[in-house]
Amino acid sequence: MNALRMGIASCLADVNWALIEGKFIYEPRLCNFLTNAVYYLASIMTAYYWLNYVELSLDSKIIKNKKIKFLTKIPVIIVVVGVLVSYFNGFFFYIDENNVYQRGKYVMLHTGLCHMYTFLTSLHAFIKSLKTKVYIKAVEYRILAMFLIFPLIVGLIQIFVPNIPTVNAGITLAFLFVYVDLQNLLISIDTLTGLNNRNQLMKYLGSRIRNEAENGNLYVFMMDVNKFKKINDTYGHVEGDAALIRCAQALKKANKHRNNFIGRYGGDEFIVIADLKTQEEVDEICSKMKGELAKICEAENVPYDLSFSIGYAKFDKSYNSIQNFIAAADQKLYEEKKNRS
Repeated sequence: MNALRMGIASCLADVNWALIEGKFIYEPRLCNFLTNAVYYLASIMTAYYWLNYVELSLDSKIIKNKKIKFLTKIPVIIVVVGVLVSYFNGFFFYIDENNVYQRGKYVMLHTGLCHMYTFLTSLHAFIKSLKTKVYIKAVEYRILAMFLIFPLIVGLIQIFVPNIPTVNAGITLAFLFVYVDLQNLLISIDTLTGLNNRNQLMKYLGSRIRNEAENGNLYVFMMDVNKFKKINDTYGHVEGDAALIRCAQALKKANKHRNNFIGRYGGDEFIVIADLKTQEEVDEICSKMKGELAKICEAENVPYDLSFSIGYAKFDKSYNSIQNFIAAADQKLYEEKKNRS
């Protein structure tokens, strides 16, 4: 929130500067200086607070270290001192005798310090996205890493076209990009498993049925975890959640070389949507999903039987709704579980 407030202050100062430079409004020389001073201070504070926000989101130990946290404030201190000194010798900028803003000798130092914050946070977020095993966290970290792009692009533009206040547009676009993408992530992703959630599943399947199901090769596979209630009752809900995460990992591994949709339908039920041409392909994917789960359980020494039952249905025009199509796969799932018991 502090980063957003500072971003707004920076944008307002940038707009006010443009109005002064364009002779739309008149402000005394001191006010003109203060307008630019606010821009310089607010922009470095935006970058500083963004670093803090991202590091907290990454649950970083770095930002919790008092010595390192002090070091992160040094660029802010440099800019504050630089702005004060600028009033006397134009360190970052000065207002000439015609009341026109002019860049100082060390203006690029300010730009570099601002981008240093965003570059380091973006790099850290990207590295963390590669290391985390939780899918939704990896996506979230990549979104945070992308914040750098818009300020960097518009910052470069303003270096070569100094009379156009592009930085405010870049900051606004960066915050908007991150906000929209994080909201979309919450709307479409199951937070526990990192798979598509039921809402996204229904949208995707509805689109496929309307647009691409004429060839008759569209399949829905429905899976649930055998004796999942017993796992919860015996080992607790935390272990039950861990079991669902293992199931999601198995589905991802089994489908990683195919363009298949994977989603959590609800509870311990999962759905895979695939385009398959032969029964051999159907049997192969069923076997692979079960096999990948067995490999994960063996590698992690899971102390209980964790396995799937799978039912599937092939689309045809007799299924006049999404629910009827899913129900057909669910019926096959029920039959497999009945035969298993």
